[in-house]
Amino acid sequence: MTACVIPAATWMAIKYEWAERLLVAAAFFSTSYLIDINFVSMEMYRGDTRGFEFGVTDWMVISLILVMHLSPRWKKRKLTYFPPNSIPILLYLLMAMISVAVSYVAVYSGFGLLKIIRGISVYWVAFNYLRSEEDIRFVLMVLAAIVCMEFFLVVQQRMVGVYRPPGSTPHSNTLAVYINMMNMIFFSFMLGDKGRKSTHKMYWICFCLGSVMVVASLSRGALVSMVLGYTFILMLSFYDKPSTQKWKVIGILLLVSLPVLVKVAPVIIDRFVNAPEESGASRGYANQAALAMAKDHPFGVGLNNYSYAINETNYVRFIDDPVDRGIVHNIYLLHASELGWGGLVTFLIMIGNFFVIGIKLILKRRNNVVSILATGIVVAMFTLWFQSMLEWLFRQTYVTVEFFMLAGFLAALSRVDVNIIQERKNVRRKKVMLWMAMNRKLVVR
Repeated sequence: MTACVIPAATWMAIKYEWAERLLVAAAFFSTSYLIDINFVSMEMYRGDTRGFEFGVTDWMVISLILVMHLSPRWKKRKLTYFPPNSIPILLYLLMAMISVAVSYVAVYSGFGLLKIIRGISVYWVAFNYLRSEEDIRFVLMVLAAIVCMEFFLVVQQRMVGVYRPPGSTPHSNTLAVYINMMNMIFFSFMLGDKGRKSTHKMYWICFCLGSVMVVASLSRGALVSMVLGYTFILMLSFYDKPSTQKWKVIGILLLVSLPVLVKVAPVIIDRFVNAPEESGASRGYANQAALAMAKDHPFGVGLNNYSYAINETNYVRFIDDPVDRGIVHNIYLLHASELGWGGLVTFLIMIGNFFVIGIKLILKRRNNVVSILATGIVVAMFTLWFQSMLEWLFRQTYVTVEFFMLAGFLAALSRVDVNIIQERKNVRRKKVMLWMAMNRKLVVR
């Protein structure tokens, strides 16, 4: 299939502009419904990756990379081989490579290493694709399609009795953080975009469907992250520019959300109040084990090797119950245990630099699609990393790929901002030239 699909998709996208557009949409949309094969599959292993994952998303991404290099339409667009934040990303990749050499089981680390490479490939494609406001609008349409597809799956699962529906993802918590990130983007556009009414309806629909899915997931971390995220979006949006439209959106939300909150509040409260104490205790033991691994191993026990170490080595002493010996539910301690303290530092620098990139754009207060999208993505990343203190979601393929995709869009916004300013200057210049030409005709007459 790979030998057939990639050449065919590349040829079609080079020959036809509509096929290229379809390929872009398919590449980004496919990140929400991963159809993968695990080569050297080890399904019984309890790590975050259980084989060399390869699938439909990789077909699309590889095809797009080829199109960007071979298509005549891309000759005028300069490709950037080292996008912003490349050095921290490559250092993070280097630490992952070192972990393969020092790991307990090298093949497990190889599984995780390929996942990181896949994410970086999506980052590169997303960065080099986004160049104009039109591209941003197109990406929003793809994200809207993802939200609608996930909602359809959630409704189906609820109808057959699934208490906490996961959508297309492996777990309801994964779905919650995945959709939460998109919720922040659509909420930001609801508040700030001055587009057509039909576009605003799309923002409202996606925001409402996404919020309902997070509530349906009953993920405590996602619910708290959602409320915090929406609060930050409001603050940053008003910082960008206060407007009557934003106050109207807040008023409508208060009126619509109150009846919903009254309906679902008992279930949410029960979820927080009656959470099993054993869950918190097991997380604490896992945290202690991860810290011990980080202290004992300068470069960690190896990427994707925490589960092996906690089950097959002397670190088993930290957790008595075999059921709890999965993965430490803290992405930062997971990195420290598997990549060492140096690996954790490079990871923090990598994700921190994306916040710096986004905040610089927000501080410009452009009050256009650039600052709106920057606000949405920055807060989306905040919800992910805030919740990651109690989860290891970033190492789940769905979230890994989504993070790098949104990071690519965020890194490209500085270029989009320059292009928008240049386009406006060109429009003004054309108007001035047209006015001068008309005046000359009048003078001649």
